[in-house]
Amino acid sequence: MIGRTIATAFAIAASFSPSHAQAQHRLPSGYKWGRCLLVVQGETRISGKCSYQIEKGGDFNIQGPHQVFAGIDYPDTHSGAGEMSKDYWAVVYKDRDSWAGYANGDIRDTHGDGQDWGALHREGACYIGNDVRVCLWR
Repeated sequence: MIGRTIATAFAIAASFSPSHAQAQHRLPSGYKWGRCLLVVQGETRISGKCSYQIEKGGDFNIQGPHQVFAGIDYPDTHSGAGEMSKDYWAVVYKDRDSWAGYANGDIRDTHGDGQDWGALHREGACYIGNDVRVCLWR
Protein backbone atom coordinates (compact mmCIF):
# COMPACT_ATOMS: atom_id res chain seq x y z
CA MET A 1 0.00 0.00 0.00
CA ILE A 2 2.75 2.46 0.94
CA GLY A 3 4.72 1.48 -2.17
CA ARG A 4 1.70 2.18 -4.39
CA THR A 5 1.08 5.55 -2.68
CA ILE A 6 4.71 6.58 -3.19
CA ALA A 7 4.61 5.46 -6.81
CA THR A 8 1.38 7.42 -7.38
CA ALA A 9 2.81 10.52 -5.70
CA PHE A 10 5.96 10.24 -7.82
CA ALA A 11 3.92 9.90 -11.04
CA ILE A 12 1.86 12.98 -10.15
CA ALA A 13 4.96 15.00 -9.24
CA ALA A 14 6.72 13.95 -12.45
CA SER A 15 3.72 15.03 -14.55
CA PHE A 16 4.05 18.56 -13.16
CA SER A 17 7.83 18.79 -13.43
CA PRO A 18 9.27 21.32 -15.94
CA SER A 19 10.76 18.55 -18.09
CA HIS A 20 7.27 17.17 -18.72
CA ALA A 21 5.48 20.51 -19.01
CA GLN A 22 4.23 21.41 -22.47
CA ALA A 23 6.15 24.36 -23.86
CA GLN A 24 4.12 27.56 -24.11
CA HIS A 25 4.68 29.22 -27.47
CA ARG A 26 5.60 32.84 -26.77
CA LEU A 27 4.42 35.65 -29.02
CA PRO A 28 6.03 38.97 -29.89
CA SER A 29 4.81 42.09 -28.12
CA GLY A 30 1.44 43.18 -29.50
CA TYR A 31 0.43 39.70 -30.73
CA LYS A 32 -2.42 37.68 -29.24
CA TRP A 33 -3.94 34.24 -29.70
CA GLY A 34 -7.22 33.93 -31.59
CA ARG A 35 -8.98 31.85 -34.21
CA CYS A 36 -8.44 32.38 -37.91
CA LEU A 37 -9.46 31.10 -41.30
CA LEU A 38 -7.35 31.63 -44.40
CA VAL A 39 -8.56 30.10 -47.66
CA VAL A 40 -6.78 31.00 -50.91
CA GLN A 41 -7.96 29.56 -54.23
CA GLY A 42 -9.88 26.83 -52.42
CA GLU A 43 -6.87 25.78 -50.30
CA THR A 44 -7.42 26.09 -46.54
CA ARG A 45 -4.10 27.34 -45.18
CA ILE A 46 -5.10 28.29 -41.62
CA SER A 47 -8.16 27.02 -39.78
CA GLY A 48 -8.39 27.37 -36.01
CA LYS A 49 -5.80 28.61 -33.53
CA CYS A 50 -3.61 31.45 -34.79
CA SER A 51 -1.70 34.46 -33.58
CA TYR A 52 -2.61 37.92 -34.76
CA GLN A 53 -1.71 41.59 -34.49
CA ILE A 54 -4.10 44.47 -35.16
CA GLU A 55 -2.63 47.87 -35.94
CA LYS A 56 -4.14 51.34 -35.70
CA GLY A 57 -6.56 51.84 -38.56
CA GLY A 58 -7.59 48.18 -38.54
CA ASP A 59 -4.77 46.66 -40.61
CA PHE A 60 -3.94 43.21 -39.26
CA ASN A 61 -1.86 40.11 -39.83
CA ILE A 62 -2.49 36.51 -38.90
CA GLN A 63 0.00 33.70 -38.41
CA GLY A 64 -0.60 29.94 -38.29
CA PRO A 65 -0.07 28.31 -34.88
CA HIS A 66 3.36 26.90 -35.80
CA GLN A 67 4.85 30.22 -36.88
CA VAL A 68 8.25 31.21 -35.47
CA PHE A 69 9.36 34.70 -34.55
CA ALA A 70 12.73 36.43 -34.64
CA GLY A 71 14.13 37.09 -31.19
CA ILE A 72 11.86 34.45 -29.63
CA ASP A 73 12.20 31.20 -31.57
CA TYR A 74 15.46 32.01 -33.34
CA PRO A 75 18.04 34.81 -33.09
CA ASP A 76 16.97 38.20 -34.42
CA THR A 77 19.39 38.94 -37.25
CA HIS A 78 17.89 42.42 -37.86
CA SER A 79 17.92 41.53 -41.55
CA GLY A 80 15.36 40.11 -43.96
CA ALA A 81 17.94 37.54 -45.03
CA GLY A 82 17.73 35.88 -41.62
CA GLU A 83 13.93 35.69 -41.41
CA MET A 84 12.21 32.32 -41.09
CA SER A 85 8.67 31.04 -41.56
CA LYS A 86 7.23 27.73 -40.38
CA ASP A 87 3.55 28.33 -41.13
CA TYR A 88 1.18 30.27 -43.34
CA TRP A 89 0.48 33.94 -42.68
CA ALA A 90 -1.57 36.75 -44.21
CA VAL A 91 -1.78 40.53 -44.09
CA VAL A 92 -4.96 42.58 -44.58
CA TYR A 93 -4.67 46.35 -44.90
CA LYS A 94 -6.67 49.42 -45.81
CA ASP A 95 -5.93 50.58 -49.37
CA ARG A 96 -7.62 53.97 -49.83
CA ASP A 97 -11.34 53.20 -49.77
CA SER A 98 -11.14 49.40 -49.82
CA TRP A 99 -9.26 46.56 -48.20
CA ALA A 100 -6.46 44.54 -49.77
CA GLY A 101 -4.11 41.80 -48.68
CA TYR A 102 -1.53 39.18 -49.45
CA ALA A 103 -0.06 36.00 -47.96
CA ASN A 104 2.72 33.50 -48.39
CA GLY A 105 2.12 30.65 -50.83
CA ASP A 106 4.45 28.21 -49.07
CA ILE A 107 5.00 27.98 -45.32
CA ARG A 108 8.72 28.68 -45.81
CA ASP A 109 8.10 31.97 -47.65
CA THR A 110 8.78 35.14 -45.66
CA HIS A 111 7.43 37.41 -48.42
CA GLY A 112 4.02 37.47 -50.09
CA ASP A 113 3.55 35.18 -53.06
CA GLY A 114 2.82 38.09 -55.42
CA GLN A 115 -0.83 37.23 -55.90
CA ASP A 116 -3.07 40.22 -56.36
CA TRP A 117 -6.12 39.55 -54.24
CA GLY A 118 -7.87 42.64 -55.60
CA ALA A 119 -10.31 44.54 -53.42
CA LEU A 120 -11.59 42.75 -50.33
CA HIS A 121 -14.97 43.43 -48.75
CA ARG A 122 -15.82 42.83 -45.13
CA GLU A 123 -18.48 40.39 -43.97
CA GLY A 124 -18.48 40.20 -40.17
CA ALA A 125 -15.08 38.92 -39.06
CA CYS A 126 -14.08 38.02 -42.63
CA TYR A 127 -12.50 39.86 -45.54
CA ILE A 128 -13.49 38.30 -48.83
CA GLY A 129 -12.27 38.71 -52.39
CA ASN A 130 -11.87 36.72 -55.56
CA ASP A 131 -10.62 33.31 -54.44
CA VAL A 132 -9.69 34.46 -50.91
CA ARG A 133 -11.27 34.53 -47.46
CA VAL A 134 -9.43 35.84 -44.39
CA CYS A 135 -11.23 35.69 -41.04
CA LEU A 136 -10.12 36.65 -37.54
CA TRP A 137 -12.00 35.99 -34.33
CA ARG A 138 -10.34 37.39 -31.22
